[in-house]
This record gives sequence, C-alpha cells and structure tokens, in this order.
Amino acid sequence: MRLILLAPALLALAACGSPEPAPDAPDDTPIPVEPDGGIGDGAGPPAALAGTIPARFQGVWDAEGGDCSPASETRLEVGPDRLEYYESLGTVTGVEPSEGADALVTLAMEGEGQSWTDTVRLQLGETEGRERLLLLPGPDSENLPRPLPRFRCPA
Repeated sequence: MRLILLAPALLALAACGSPEPAPDAPDDTPIPVEPDGGIGDGAGPPAALAGTIPARFQGVWDAEGGDCSPASETRLEVGPDRLEYYESLGTVTGVEPSEGADALVTLAMEGEGQSWTDTVRLQLGETEGRERLLLLPGPDSENLPRPLPRFRCPA
C-alpha cells in the first residue's frame, strides 16, 4: 500500500528534474570567416580552413616560359574548392594550415582515366619580383617527385 502512495510522488519528483543535454548536439554558434577565405577568430592562424583554399593561393598560375593559355601543359588554375591541371582535376576534400602561411590541401584527384587521393602543401613566395606558387609533397604524398614553381598569370 505504501508503494502505491509513493509512486505519484516519485513521478512528480522525476518530472521536475532538468533534462540532460543531448550528447554530441551540434553547436549552432556561427564560425567567423577570415577575409582570405579561412576560418578563425581573427586573433591568429585559423585552426582549420574548412575545405576552402585561401584566396591568396587562388588564381591562374603557369611555369616559367608558360604562356598562361588554357592550352599550356604547365598551367594550373586554383579555385576555392579545386586544383585544375592540364589533364587532371583535384577536388578539395580538406584544407589545414601548415608551416607559416602555407596550406595543406587534401585532394580527390582524377585524370587520364584514373582516380587517387593526394595531399599537397601550397607555398607562396617571390622570385625576381614575381609571385611564385610551389606545390610541395604533403605527408605520405608519392605524386609530386619535385616541386615545379609556377608564377601568377596576369589577370
């Protein structure tokens, strides 16, 4: 009989408790976007670039002696979500900061009937007053035996 009298009191007490937060609930807090396309709080280098190649790397590049035309075999077009070579295309699957201002880009590559995954480190510099882009092998990369410097094409 006592149990029957206690049951309504226990149910009322249980209903008053605060609910537990859902595990792994998504955080709806907006993530600030840096002017260069990266993500961060503006106080330092971004912790992750959320799959977008920073604006400073974007544009059309060609090797020394290249004419920057779409027919140039050494032309490289860098967009926010892709690297487009003469005969292959790399779709960005991840971007992380690397040494200094470099970016480590993971790509789903396809070209000449094949597909593979590659990681490259994008590095900007200057040679004889011209802006230079180097694509360096990323960790575990086997597809870039030597860096080929490319120079920004005129707009």
